[in-house]
Amino acid sequence: MKPQSSKRSTSRTIAAWMLRAVVGSMFLVIAATKLIGTADTVEYLEAIGWGQWFRYLTGSLDLVGAVLLFVPRCTFFGAVVLISSVGTATVLSMTVLSGDAHWGGLAYVLQPLILTSLAVALAWLTWPLRPDPISARASSKNQ
Repeated sequence: MKPQSSKRSTSRTIAAWMLRAVVGSMFLVIAATKLIGTADTVEYLEAIGWGQWFRYLTGSLDLVGAVLLFVPRCTFFGAVVLISSVGTATVLSMTVLSGDAHWGGLAYVLQPLILTSLAVALAWLTWPLRPDPISARASSKNQ
């Protein structure tokens, strides 16, 4: 029978890989739409008023972050890059675009909020400096 910490570690690893696949795939598509200029990305950035340079910047960040998710040692850093990109979109949707009849709608606020939450969950699961609390307790009792 496996110890509890091993089961928890296996569950965390499986959850992290599932999130990597889902979030990474989603952000590869998002990066492509931003860099190509499809799926209303041009209009969305026009509504913000920052110009198309910001679309290319966030599209590049989304691409780099998504690629880093698939490298196990870099997953945490890829998630942080994605949090910065989509987190900015969340803040912009809730502030700058909140009064806009089209872009300030619930769907345009929930989408970046959900994506930010998924990226935060992945960063938390893959945080390299977080000690396992069960292993820490067991090693402190053995000393």
